[in-house]
This record gives sequence, C-alpha cells and structure tokens, in this order.
Amino acid sequence: MSTPIKRARARKPSEPAAPALSHAEQLEALHAREEGKTVMYHQDAWGHIETRFVRTQNVKVWEAKGFIVR
Repeated sequence: MSTPIKRARARKPSEPAAPALSHAEQLEALHAREEGKTVMYHQDAWGHIETRFVRTQNVKVWEAKGFIVR
C-alpha cells in the first residue's frame, strides 16, 4: 500500500473586516430587511421554533410546508 502524500493548501486571502455597527444600526438594518414581509413560525417535534420572514406572495407555499402566520 502506498503512503498518502499531503499536499499543502494555498491560503485564502484574508477579507477586510466589516465596519462594526452599533446595536441601533444593527436593529435598523434588521427592520429594513424585514419590512414588507410576513412573519411565519414552525414548531418541530422537539419544541424548537423556526422563524421565517416570507414575501407576501409566498405565504401559501410556506403554509403548505407547515408554517403558520403570526
């Protein structure tokens, strides 16, 4: 049996760090992303609740998957 030869991997270039946002700025960005969407929930057998922010035209599709509208 031959011995495996490890190849050195090329390192990925590091990405510049994103500017730090304050808590208020994070909340503002979150609300902007959620604006105009419907909040839907689904609870699994273990009691975990999954939350989805769904476009209004897709509500029926998500209801068919077992999600309920808030």
